[in-house]
Amino acid sequence: MSQQLITALDCLDKAMRQLRLATLDIPYRREGFKGDHNTFVRSVAVLRTSLSYSRSQLEPRRRRSGK
Repeated sequence: MSQQLITALDCLDKAMRQLRLATLDIPYRREGFKGDHNTFVRSVAVLRTSLSYSRSQLEPRRRRSGK
């Protein structure tokens, strides 16, 4: 489970970097884009922080002995 979370966080970071590069030439104040952009980025930041925090709460799986 922890590895899936790490992979999801890495993919989220990669997607946000790609988004930043894709939006470099868009005027921020055009048709409310800045407000929508800020709302989206804040939401993703909250999601990423929550996921990162939950990662620290996961215990690594322990193998049971044969007993």
